[in-house]
Formats: sequence, structure tokens, C-alpha cells
Amino acid sequence: MKTRMRFTKTGSVKFIGHLDCMRFFQKAIRRAKLDVAYSQGYSPHQLMSFASPLGVGITSDGEYIDVEFHSLPAMTMSELADYMNQFMTDEIFVTDIEVMPDHFKNSMSLLRAADYMIVEKEPDVFPGDWQKKWEEFISQAEIVVWKKTKKSEKEMDIRPYILAHAVQMDAFEKETRERYGDIHCPYKGETLYMQLTSGSETNIKPELVMKAFYDFCQMEMKPYSYQVHRLQMYFDPIPERKGQA
Repeated sequence: MKTRMRFTKTGSVKFIGHLDCMRFFQKAIRRAKLDVAYSQGYSPHQLMSFASPLGVGITSDGEYIDVEFHSLPAMTMSELADYMNQFMTDEIFVTDIEVMPDHFKNSMSLLRAADYMIVEKEPDVFPGDWQKKWEEFISQAEIVVWKKTKKSEKEMDIRPYILAHAVQMDAFEKETRERYGDIHCPYKGETLYMQLTSGSETNIKPELVMKAFYDFCQMEMKPYSYQVHRLQMYFDPIPERKGQA
């Protein structure tokens, strides 16, 4: 039985890496005594995979992990999420569980986009009159950057991969709250929202967009001066956003 779980990762656990996050889920499932499926071979492991591993230091309300079970307890998916959370923490916990069809491969192959909010962690981190400058920046026909890959670095135009954006909450945060509930990002300050292409084909990180924005403003980014918070991930097909593309 294949499942897709949505979970939140905030607070101090934002500093743990992808492998530690996977071990956390493995231990929570063992403590819950769920009938999880294992791989075959000399070193069997629980059958689970993440849609898109979260970078260290980034928080999220919209993470997804696929887990395969032989069977599940006789309870609703909402009750199962509440049960699993007894073995988790208040900084990383399951918010939704969905049973997937048998032909389902994995969420990573279907991932197409993700919503982000970028929040100032201290005053005056964003450029002065940044909202006007952002509109000038995003109005460019091309936004050319140097994007690093595993093997090299290449020049590319990232403008087509910024699918939506907003400087007010109406188009993003409010819509996300209505769909998925409360947002757990603890930082309060000036906030920029964007929806970016994600997945195995083209994966654009918000840090790359912010670097291009600061270069456009002829400013240098202060490290750790803003918080990236992933609001939600979207799988094929992508629902339309109210924000402008």
C-alpha cells in the first residue's frame, strides 16, 4: 500500500540534513509499530522517498514523503496522522496522509513547482523601496544567471521558471492557509512570495532568484539575513495561482 505524507519542518530541526530527516521518519514508524514495507537484499531498508529534500536551514509547511506499507491500521488517514504524531515532535509532524494508486511511482517524478516565502530576519535586509525594485526586476524579458550543476556551471535565463510572484500575502499565504491550514514560519518581517519550477527536470532555488535580485539592485546579500520557508509543493498538473507570472 503506497502512501504520500505531507509534513511540516520548522524550528531547530531546520538544521538537520536530509539523511537525518529520513532516519527520524524511520524511527517514528518503528516506534508506531506500523507494518512498513522493506526492500529485499542483504541490507533491507524501509521503502520511503522524499519528493524534494529540503536544504539545511530552510523551513517548510509543505514537505512530502512517500512510504510503502504492507497494511495500515483500521482508522481514517486523519486519525493515522494524529497517531503518527504521537511519535514525532512539535517541530516536525505529519499534517496529511493520502493513499496512492498501485501504479504510483513516486512524488519526485511528478513534482513540477513549489511555493516559497522569503522573510526578513532583521530590519532593512531587503533593498530600500524593494517592492518597486522587485517589479522592475521581474518585468525584465530575461533574467540571466550562472546556475551551478553537479558537474559544471552554466548560464541560463530563469525568468520562464518564475511561475508566479507577489509582494502581498493575498496571492500566496492566504491561499495556502485556506487550502492547507496554518503556516508555521516563525519569522515576521517584509515578505516576498514566489512560485518556482521544481523537480528533476528544472529545479530553481529561491536563493538563486534572490541573488539575481540583489545583483540587479547592485547590492550584496548578507548571509543568513533572510529565512526561506517552503509553503507547498505541486505535482503534475500544477493548479493555477492568483499571483502574476
